[in-house]
Amino acid sequence: MRSLRNLDIEKSIEKSKLVYTESWGEKLNTIMLCLFFGFGIICPFLVYYDPYRDHSKTGTEYYLLFFGSLFFAYAIYRKVTEKHLTKIISKYDAEKNRTIINDYCKKLEFQKAVNSKDLIIYNKSDTFAINNLYQSSRIFILEKNEIYVTMIKNGPKTNFPVLFSQLFLKMDIKKLCQ
Repeated sequence: MRSLRNLDIEKSIEKSKLVYTESWGEKLNTIMLCLFFGFGIICPFLVYYDPYRDHSKTGTEYYLLFFGSLFFAYAIYRKVTEKHLTKIISKYDAEKNRTIINDYCKKLEFQKAVNSKDLIIYNKSDTFAINNLYQSSRIFILEKNEIYVTMIKNGPKTNFPVLFSQLFLKMDIKKLCQ
């Protein structure tokens, strides 16, 4: 799990974003990944608009490069917005929501990291990772009948963004709590 030192739950709910003390390494990691993904966005344009290339032989590989640049743009968006909380309004109170979330996460075999009054964090090792050091953390903040959800990844060298699985988590929780 990524270190969430001095996590302020009230400010996080107010700003709809995780508010905690970030280390310089995490800030540098975000900048480096944005630069890397930014290069991935620009590179297809440099290849396609090469002045020495024969434009009569444009194949599908050039169009695939542009789809790759869209993927890199989405990855930058997810990295920049990974701490944003999604608000789910439930018809149940906080205790019933806690039970629903715990049952859902146990069913999917997530490992419980934190289970306090307002905060629930579950971790799961990434299935496509080479070793078990890469983990995804599901963070739930409970307040009355509202659930705030986000996912962040943690790795030994880089913290890549969670690309698609956060969408499924939000849809599942919304479906269970309504």
